[in-house]
Amino acid sequence: MESDGTPEDQIGEAVLTDVVRGKVEEVTEQQHAAPVLLPDSQSPRNTQDQKLVHQLGQTIMIIGDKLDQDTEFNAMIDGLGRVADKKSFTKLVQEVFRDDQINWGRIVVLFYSVGKLAAMMARDNFPMIDGIISLTMDFFRRKLLDWIRNVGGWITCISEVTQFSLERFSMSSFNSICRFSGVIGIFITGVLVGAFIVWRLNKNS
Repeated sequence: MESDGTPEDQIGEAVLTDVVRGKVEEVTEQQHAAPVLLPDSQSPRNTQDQKLVHQLGQTIMIIGDKLDQDTEFNAMIDGLGRVADKKSFTKLVQEVFRDDQINWGRIVVLFYSVGKLAAMMARDNFPMIDGIISLTMDFFRRKLLDWIRNVGGWITCISEVTQFSLERFSMSSFNSICRFSGVIGIFITGVLVGAFIVWRLNKNS
């Protein structure tokens, strides 16, 4: 599904690309390998949107650091990375959105998981990183973009991350990805990071 050129679409693509690039660069630097060529995203033209992309990327990576501490999450991504095809992505989406409920927590987890999956593919020299990004953006535009617009756009992700609760995150449907202890860490991090980013955006506006 092609980009519709709207700010929310451009922000989503830019954030995903930044997260993937960040995780892939971590792997290539650790292995002293040649840089992996990744597709460029169309950056938002609005300066405030550009700041938002940067802050969202930072938020996802910080929350992702907590996810990385969960052995079940790592095992799931590692298993998907060994296959590295469209079925891997479909499996990932099914795990994150198992009960078809959408919230910011799940979108954050999806974007970070794709970044981590892409990093493992880069580590193992799989050539499908562009394909995984394309599949993610297609799913994003078909299933998530309208929801994001309806709740007020990406800016609400920053404020909502300060209000996550275990009930809203629907842990009963998410046990296969994160253990209970790991998710508590995510919410604590979300509250601190979200509050800081709201302050930064308000300060710089």
